[in-house]
Amino acid sequence: MTETDLSAVEATLGEHLNALRERRGAITKAPERGSGVSFGKRVGDGTTEAVSRLTDVGVVDSLNATEARIERALEKVAEGSYGTCDNCGNAIPQGRLDAAPESILCVPCAAAAGR
Repeated sequence: MTETDLSAVEATLGEHLNALRERRGAITKAPERGSGVSFGKRVGDGTTEAVSRLTDVGVVDSLNATEARIERALEKVAEGSYGTCDNCGNAIPQGRLDAAPESILCVPCAAAAGR
């Protein structure tokens, strides 16, 4: 990859990282005072809010995992190893890097890891 390409990758990863952190911040923002969640025998706003918050926990877990991959990809750009698999050392196909620039594993290693 050329220096220009790596600069573009670094900029894209940085933008993605900022957007991810913004989204996580919005999800994890504390509820407004006085908007307590209550539970009862009927499905109501409190129950809906509780289910929504549980869903948000899963989303935040996914965002955290993506953040870790983006940070690692940025480290790889800085150290000159971007585009090589962290597991086996083989090249990551350009198509994969174009589609998901935060990729730090080749397709076989990612499949083996269950990603």
